[in-house]
Amino acid sequence: MTPDHPARTDPQHPPHDRSRGGPGGLVPGLLVCLGVTAVAMAAQAGEERIFEHPYVEALVLAILLGIALRSVWQPGERFRRGIAFSAKQVLELAVTLLGASLSLGALVASGPALLAGIVATVVLTLGASYALCRLLALPARMAILVACGNAICGNSAIAAVAPVIGADGEEVAASIAFTAVLGVLMVLGLPLFVPLADLTQNQYGVLAGLTVYAVPQVLAATVPVGLVSTQVGTLVKLIRVLMLGPVVVAFSLVARQLPQETPPQ
Repeated sequence: MTPDHPARTDPQHPPHDRSRGGPGGLVPGLLVCLGVTAVAMAAQAGEERIFEHPYVEALVLAILLGIALRSVWQPGERFRRGIAFSAKQVLELAVTLLGASLSLGALVASGPALLAGIVATVVLTLGASYALCRLLALPARMAILVACGNAICGNSAIAAVAPVIGADGEEVAASIAFTAVLGVLMVLGLPLFVPLADLTQNQYGVLAGLTVYAVPQVLAATVPVGLVSTQVGTLVKLIRVLMLGPVVVAFSLVARQLPQETPPQ
């Protein structure tokens, strides 16, 4: 028999919404993120075919595409769980797997002096960049993002640190724009130090690995100089990337103590 009245719902135990709960609720948002990623990677592949090196990384392109998509389309509730999952758990996993690109043997072979120098350079760059940004009246969170981008691995570091410290989209976009411009200037100007400072290929590789923020840009800066510079620069850069994990953990511990400030208009 069909009841005359609809079944009552206990307000303390609402019915389970299958579209929102469980792994299946993540799929729509994940598909959106995967679609943006695929377009960005295809664009980078096109750059590599035309210019041999990508001048704008897939990560930057993905962020720009995401900003453009968000400006014309407001994701509904069914997409938000998957997008949030991608922005946190998937991103954290990607940061962890990034270290797998460097073998333990390569770390040992680089020697303790180089390792200590890389760690010291990252720490000093973080402190100096943050202090300079604060002197220029940038908000604390934006200053942290710019410092991490310069000291570690550019846009990857910015994307990893932003959700940890609660940075908003405007702060992330401004930080990425700054590091992108600085990165291009470094790629174009750094080879000039080879004749000016009479650097060997090994010395130049260390310099490029310590100063250029993205692996593709390290390749763009070192390939014209020589194979040794490319190998050394890539190794030094990947060791810098390993600093991202400890830095993210450190900022997660102090995130709640950061002041609430409004970015400059």
